[in-house]
Amino acid sequence: MRRITVPAPALSLAAAALLLAACGGTLTRHEPGSEPQGGTPILGGLFKLHTPSSGAAGAAGASGSGTTAAAAAPAPNAGNPLRGTELDGIFKKNPISNSQRPEMWPRVAVTIKSATAGVHNFSGPGTLRADDCVVFDARLWKSATEDRKFENLRLCAGGVAELSKGVAFRTLDLFPRYTFHRGQNTTAAQRTEGPTPPFYMFPQDIRSQQEWILMARNTKFYLGSILLALGYDWDNDFDRRVWIVGVPLQAQ
Repeated sequence: MRRITVPAPALSLAAAALLLAACGGTLTRHEPGSEPQGGTPILGGLFKLHTPSSGAAGAAGASGSGTTAAAAAPAPNAGNPLRGTELDGIFKKNPISNSQRPEMWPRVAVTIKSATAGVHNFSGPGTLRADDCVVFDARLWKSATEDRKFENLRLCAGGVAELSKGVAFRTLDLFPRYTFHRGQNTTAAQRTEGPTPPFYMFPQDIRSQQEWILMARNTKFYLGSILLALGYDWDNDFDRRVWIVGVPLQAQ
């Protein structure tokens, strides 16, 4: 049985309140100083998700210009999957300096390839396990001719909690409406890895939007955490340098 322990008083961070409801296990209160041993700290130690000592590992690699680089396989509760790569915080490192003529590069196209069952659950107690993960690819475009692809990146529950600390997700609901700037070339409704983006930054079919952003599902936290790892601010209407190529849907 996985157990999450929450110190008194109750959590006050917006993201903590949302993620706490999503993480699986038994919810118990405790006083400071009585933390159980063996847990993995989440959200700066505000609560702990107990995981088995061993678990499945994921692998990640990057390729571009004929080269391939392999990354170490993370544990299920590993943190930011972009740490140590060019993608880590790339939009913070290359901010928009002019809202009238915003920078067009770098660009990142994200394809979410798979998600475990718990990721698709509606947020609530017992709906998310430490080994609930998404696997995704990201193609980085430094220019129209220079790109590098990062494959099979793996984001699990611990990484979501780490990246989401203190973040409000409610404005992420606006992301599907964002289009690329007027006058900018796009591939219209065709969604590719670039370098030319599609017209909308997020898939426009209603199932993709409902399952990944517009409803209270765990998927929103995973998608938002990937954007946070990239250093992307979805509250900045001028930054349109990232798009989601596609997301996996639940079987019907």
